[in-house]
Amino acid sequence: MTMRLAVFGATGPTGVEVVQQALAQGHDVTALVRDPDKMAGLVPNKELKIEKIDLSSADTVEPHLQDKDVVLSCLGSSTWSWSAVSFYTDSMKVIVTAMRKNKVKRLLCVTSWYTEDDPSNPPPFLIRWVVIPLFLARTLYNMAQMEQYLQGCEDIDFTAVRPPGLRMGPVTDMEFRTEEGPQVCDRDGVRGMCRADVARFMLSTMTSEDWVRKCVAVIAVPKK
Repeated sequence: MTMRLAVFGATGPTGVEVVQQALAQGHDVTALVRDPDKMAGLVPNKELKIEKIDLSSADTVEPHLQDKDVVLSCLGSSTWSWSAVSFYTDSMKVIVTAMRKNKVKRLLCVTSWYTEDDPSNPPPFLIRWVVIPLFLARTLYNMAQMEQYLQGCEDIDFTAVRPPGLRMGPVTDMEFRTEEGPQVCDRDGVRGMCRADVARFMLSTMTSEDWVRKCVAVIAVPKK
């Protein structure tokens, strides 16, 4: 079924994958970006609609979400760990307000493994005590705040997609393992996930009821 998609963060590496795969599937795709020329260079496809946006307020975003079926956010922050991070909550509040004005309900966004602290399912020692405290703590905290905000938006059918460490690479046909928690435990020793497969999972989940109003940890593993 062809759907009308609005993609935020479309010039980022995950966003580019979402746009390319969505176009290949025949969807009507609008990339909402700060730099239209950059987007046109990354995905030179005449079927792609590119619109320049300002995320500073819902009023500036609202016109761009008219007649859309699904919103996908691949927005990310490059703020260093010692700086306060509020980008995820700030941008999502703008997006949700604009969605409400257009009566758009379906939303998919990207967060990460380990946005919640589950003592029964902790990260590996090095990640828990070195990587997160030194590099990721404030980003993960703000991602968690964004997830909590979405859980309070009862009129938004969101899915927060939580992948592990991201890497570049072509899309695969590996199977997805999912878990409603901070990480996927049954992953056959696999650690990271390519962005193309994150995009594949997001698009495959758009019309599914399985993960509506949930945060889902995901990883791709070789088929057995």
